[in-house]
Amino acid sequence: MSGSYRKAKHQAAGHDGNFTDEGESLFFKPTTAQEVEFYQDIQRRYTDSTSEDLKLDAWMPVFLGTLELGVTGRARESDDSEVQSAITAHANLTQVEPELVPPNKPIIVLENLLRGYRTPNILDVKLGKTLHDEFASEDKKLRLRKVSQETTSGSLGLRICGMKIQESAAASTLDDCTYARESDGYISINKFYGRELNVNNVKDGFKLFFDSNSLSCDRRKALTETFLQRIQLLYNTLLEEEVRMISASLLLVYEADSDRWDELQDEDTLLRTDFFQDFSDDEEEEEPTAPLSSLSLIDFAHSKVTKGQGYDENVICGVESLIDIFDEMRLPSN
Repeated sequence: MSGSYRKAKHQAAGHDGNFTDEGESLFFKPTTAQEVEFYQDIQRRYTDSTSEDLKLDAWMPVFLGTLELGVTGRARESDDSEVQSAITAHANLTQVEPELVPPNKPIIVLENLLRGYRTPNILDVKLGKTLHDEFASEDKKLRLRKVSQETTSGSLGLRICGMKIQESAAASTLDDCTYARESDGYISINKFYGRELNVNNVKDGFKLFFDSNSLSCDRRKALTETFLQRIQLLYNTLLEEEVRMISASLLLVYEADSDRWDELQDEDTLLRTDFFQDFSDDEEEEEPTAPLSSLSLIDFAHSKVTKGQGYDENVICGVESLIDIFDEMRLPSN
């Protein structure tokens, strides 16, 4: 991508058209008005909150606003000066090429969840047994019901949608139709891999994700344990949230550069570092900081706040299955 923008470098699943600024601090995603509204609703709910409990926004990318494309692209005005400053300071919005993104779609400006990673391995896990909302066409409902019935979406409430990982011994056993080798040394595993998994072997998909040739066995075990703790914390958050997140995903990321593990002395954090604090720190650092791994909720094109309707059982089902899978993975016999 020309100018101050480039196509997003790493993506495990989802649609094309995503891009970042030159410094890869921000993530621009063509989306729906419903996703914009969901981010705005969640952001408004927690602006004045003083509670120390982990809320939903702790698991979501920081939402910075929306981008309008035209002769001169611009960020819409925001009442939050910190948000507006982050956008204007780190993105030259006049240089976006409108023909490179889908027309007639709002573009959200988000924190780039891969910012600060040197060699990120990423996994996209779609949550829920029900994969469509009430606005879907009948044809789409039938198609997505079939996908759910024939995959682990229906049996477990989750499905591996894709991953982008480094070459590994386990990756060499993949069927040709489920992956492609990239020029940057990564392997992109497509949606067909996850659709072939079942309740008996879905754990193999997660083992594949963590099977990095660059990391020691102890570090891979530590990652499994850390992600299990995060998923349990997320589960507690979701029990207190009154939302419906149809077809949302969990994005798992970990650092596969062993030198960075050495530099941080294997010290990871359960939650991502503060986006705005990290920006201010970067002014005196050569590269942005990032944890050694992270867990985030993404993709809210079919999500909404549902006050008074209780927690999202559709999503909770998938998170419970994920807890069971990670709990089994950490057992010595596995």
